[in-house]
Amino acid sequence: MTQPEKKSPTEPLDLQRKIEDTVSGRRPIDSSTYPYFSPDYDVPFTHIGSEKQLFLDNFILDHLDGVERVILRPEKAEKPLLEWSNLPWEQAGFSPGVSSAIRDPDSGKFRMWYFQTLQGDPFNRDQVLCMAESDDAILWHKPLREDCVPFDGHKATNIVHRDVAASGLVLNHDRSDPARKYLMVYCPYGDARRRRQPILSRVAASPDGVHWTVISDDVPQRHQHETRVIWDEAIQQWIGYSQYSHHWHHGPRTRQIGRQTSPDFIHWSPKEVVLSVDWEPNLGPDREFHEASIRKIGGLYIAIVGEAHTESIWCTGHGGRVWRDQFHASLALYTSRDGRRFQRAGGPEPWVANGPPGSQDYGYACSSVAGGLVHDGRLIIPYSAIPHKQWVVGRSDHPTLVPESARQRGEHEMGMAKANGVDPGWPGTSTLRRAVGGLILREDGFASLKPSYEHGIATTKQFVFEGDTLRINADVSYGFIQVEVLDPQFKPYEGFAAANCQPVHGTGIWHTLAWKERRDLSGLWNKPVILAFHLHEASLCAFQFCSGD
Repeated sequence: MTQPEKKSPTEPLDLQRKIEDTVSGRRPIDSSTYPYFSPDYDVPFTHIGSEKQLFLDNFILDHLDGVERVILRPEKAEKPLLEWSNLPWEQAGFSPGVSSAIRDPDSGKFRMWYFQTLQGDPFNRDQVLCMAESDDAILWHKPLREDCVPFDGHKATNIVHRDVAASGLVLNHDRSDPARKYLMVYCPYGDARRRRQPILSRVAASPDGVHWTVISDDVPQRHQHETRVIWDEAIQQWIGYSQYSHHWHHGPRTRQIGRQTSPDFIHWSPKEVVLSVDWEPNLGPDREFHEASIRKIGGLYIAIVGEAHTESIWCTGHGGRVWRDQFHASLALYTSRDGRRFQRAGGPEPWVANGPPGSQDYGYACSSVAGGLVHDGRLIIPYSAIPHKQWVVGRSDHPTLVPESARQRGEHEMGMAKANGVDPGWPGTSTLRRAVGGLILREDGFASLKPSYEHGIATTKQFVFEGDTLRINADVSYGFIQVEVLDPQFKPYEGFAAANCQPVHGTGIWHTLAWKERRDLSGLWNKPVILAFHLHEASLCAFQFCSGD
């Protein structure tokens, strides 16, 4: 074969159908491989095609010799990406809930959509969707446009939709209909209350992210609470992750992560629980999962999960229901290969911890966007940064709190804070206002492989690739990396020994490999390949095969 055997972009879906056809008898059992089911490739090895390979899990790795995996943690942007300003519609209380951040493929601008209250109440009453723009994903401005939604006589605003909460907004992968360039699922809580419903799940479409048209008034399988949606090419479905709740349900924990799928963004599957602290022996039972955002890199699902650290005070409701609703939230990192079974990365400590008292995210670091924004070698992930925790004591809209001793202690703590000039309550009364913060990582820099001391070797599994060039995402500002390409006998393919590899050294994020001026790997198409990365006081974040430079 003179061309690489292509990796099927729908490999999981193909494999699922193969299993179903075999179980149903429509396809004979392959006795040579049973009980295993493998994709139908002529070359029977793992196909990675030209997908990026990260090292958050062991999918591509076979052996580490003197090498350790390090979970990389982001820096926080020095200033909020979005914060309160003197705009008239922010005066009642700027409490942005970040919905989505996308680089517009037509204009090249970074755009962020966030919902905020017009009344000072962060919980869904009279909320609107607003838009901000940026050239570098760090410095943002709120463009005022006369074709936006007016406010109290102000024609030029950045409000793009009324009555929007808990929204998930995406750039449509299908660009055949210009009117549906952007899609959004959201809850119009004002309309829900008028209909005497607890929630609604409405879908709207837009050609530009500014002008929206409702295309489904209320989807039958509803979403709730900070929906984050991605298109998954592997299963040809939209996947939405949101909080699996709520207080009116007996039995399960209040805050878990649920998953729904849809072929068209309108008809969604019932929500299934995919992440619950009940299944996590390394976390205590006081932890609950507030929300999750997903990005998919290659075949790896990376979830940034908001974790609620609940306190020992319970709300009681009709029928004997009890739940905890006073907590602070931090961010944790989870990974999955199927979008359903997730593993925590990096131990029980937070991936992003709360700041110290008086800092912007002392109470909440949560509600990150799906995906992220890449600019100049950096990945920027907006998230909700809130200086106060979620309080239930001292609020008239909550039911009875138990036990009495915990309620009294909480009210005493709140009273002491107010007596000393600090109001830990809701937006508009707190010393600090809510904002949108930014997490900053190296591009694809969620984990790295580094020598335990000076030198180490990371060896991959056998695989088949596409492309003719190998690139690595590596920090080689001090040391260097050499790579050899091995056959199944662990002997270098001709010309691709480590000694022939030009040491990769210097600044930058991605680096192209060459072996004595040779870069073309097309002669190794459809052969099982093993990579051995020789790390000399350098670290490796990812690799990728591609065509050309």
